[in-house]
Amino acid sequence: MKNKYQIWYIGYIISLLLVLTMLFADFPKMVDIGLAILFSAVFGVSHVQVLHNKMLKNDADYKISIMDERNIMIKEKAGNVTNMINTTLLGLATVIFICLDYAIPAIVTGVIITVQPIILITISNMLEKKI
Repeated sequence: MKNKYQIWYIGYIISLLLVLTMLFADFPKMVDIGLAILFSAVFGVSHVQVLHNKMLKNDADYKISIMDERNIMIKEKAGNVTNMINTTLLGLATVIFICLDYAIPAIVTGVIITVQPIILITISNMLEKKI
């Protein structure tokens, strides 16, 4: 079980490599901005996961509040509503891209909308088999 959580420490190493790449490579400004955003995302997710796992291990009150059935149900409902709103927004973006004659963005958002239910069904089936 301990090795399962150590994978998040790799994010710190990746973050360091991204910063070093930005500092020592002579990329265009837009590439540096993209690398900075990637660094922020990787570091943020890794750091939050490491702290969360440490708090689950060391803080009994935190573990109880996280594992509370009411909180779990609220998170699940919020996730479902967020997914529906996100799908609707992607649909609107697709229509706007089609109206503006932006073919590539319309295709990308359309594919995301198409793949989202497939991912939902696949993950639901996997969780159903697990439980």
